Amino acid sequence: MADGSGLPSEMSVIEDAERRGRTARWPFWRSAYAQGDPLPALTSRVSRPTYRFDEGEPLPHEYKELLIKMLRHEGERAGNKSFLGFMATCLDIAEALFPTAEAKLLKAEYLAEELKHAIMFHRIAVGLQHDFALRDVPYAHYAFHLPRETWADDAYFHFFVDLNGAFHARDWRESSYVPLAKMSATVERDELGHSEMGYHFLGEIVSEGRGRELARRLLLKWYPAALDMFGRSDSRNAPKFIQWGLKGVDNAEIRQAYKGYVDRKLVALGLEPPDERTNRRFL
Repeated sequence: MADGSGLPSEMSVIEDAERRGRTARWPFWRSAYAQGDPLPALTSRVSRPTYRFDEGEPLPHEYKELLIKMLRHEGERAGNKSFLGFMATCLDIAEALFPTAEAKLLKAEYLAEELKHAIMFHRIAVGLQHDFALRDVPYAHYAFHLPRETWADDAYFHFFVDLNGAFHARDWRESSYVPLAKMSATVERDELGHSEMGYHFLGEIVSEGRGRELARRLLLKWYPAALDMFGRSDSRNAPKFIQWGLKGVDNAEIRQAYKGYVDRKLVALGLEPPDERTNRRFL
C-alpha cells in the first residue's frame, strides 16, 4: 500500500522486510500454528469488565500504575537500555557458542523480531507516560541472569522464557487496554516462534548421547526458573490486574497451563520434567 506520495507506507515496508526474511524454517510460528491453535485456552473465572481504555484517554490512577508495572516487567522497550544490552548478550552468545551458520542466522532473525516488539511496546509507553518511555528498567527476574554457558543453555532460555512471553500475550487478547489487545496476537505468535526456535535447537542437541546428558542436567537449572517467572501464586497484585481487565487469570492458573504445555514438549524429546517444587523460589 502506498501513501499519498506514491511511496510504500511505513507498515508495508516492514511487512515486506519480514516476508523477505522467510525461509522454509523461519519463522517457526508458521508450522506451530499450521494445525490450529497450539496454546491452551486461558479462561477467566470472573466476568471481564465491559469498559475499554484507548491511548490518550484518561486512566484511573490505580489502572495506570498497574499497566506501567506490567510494562516494566515486560522490559521490551526501545527506550530501555537494559533491554538493548540484553540483546547484545544474545549476539555475543550466538557468535561464541552457536555451531552452524544457519543457527546464527536464525538467532539474527530472532533479534530482528524482538526489536520490532521493542518499537511496539515503546509506542505504548509513550502513550502512557513520556518519561517512562526512556526509563531504564533492569531485568529483575533471576532467569535473565542465569549463566548461558552452552548452546543448550541458550536453547532452554528461548524455549522457556520466550514461551512465557507468548502465554502472557495470549492473556492480553481481551485486555481492557486497547493498544495492548491490538498487539497481543502478533507478540504471541512471534514469541511462540522464538520458543519453537529454542525447541528446535534442543531437538538437535538431544539427538546424540553427550548432548542428551547435557540437556538433562541443565533442565534442573532452567525448569524451576521457568515456572518461577509467573510470580507468586498468592500475589496481592494479581486480583487487581484481573479486576481492571488487564489480565484474565492469576499467576497459579497461567503457570499450570504453561507447565502442562512444556511438560508435553519435554516428554516428546525424551526428557523427564523435574519435580515442580524442586529449587523453586516463588511458589
